[in-house]
Amino acid sequence: MKRKLIALILLFGCSSSIFGQAISKNELNTVLKETLAKSRNFVSDATNSWYYDNSENDYDRKDTITLKTARSFKRDYCNIINWTFYEWNHFRLEVADYCNEPPTKLASKNEDYFELLIDETDDKTILLLKNINGVQDQFEIVESLKNTPIDNGNDQFNYTIKLRRIK
Repeated sequence: MKRKLIALILLFGCSSSIFGQAISKNELNTVLKETLAKSRNFVSDATNSWYYDNSENDYDRKDTITLKTARSFKRDYCNIINWTFYEWNHFRLEVADYCNEPPTKLASKNEDYFELLIDETDDKTILLLKNINGVQDQFEIVESLKNTPIDNGNDQFNYTIKLRRIK
């Protein structure tokens, strides 16, 4: 019994530092800037993309979506939506299919480029996705997770974020 309790504590204690908590605007800004910085510096597996499993083709209609960074992302599904950041608060929405030959990524159009606006109201962090046609989507951050990195280097980052669509 004692071993099971220790194993549970280690499992949950090592897997997250902000598990189940919303993230503040300042914390999110830091994470987004870190994501972009890691993609520009030499980090062997760093990326500036956040991924969504779109296997069910439900990105546009699902109430809750989970985005993952490269380290928390296991590519074991075919259809992916990428939020690829080119500035800390600007990203390109990319649609990719990696399971069919050849793997494909749809060419980006002007409306695929978004500005990410972050607002804090009533202890909630809200994301507004704005493109050339105005605000297209709004999400409340309902959960954030900083996963334990693969090793202890300072170039390691590994985040998961759960968003609730505001209609």
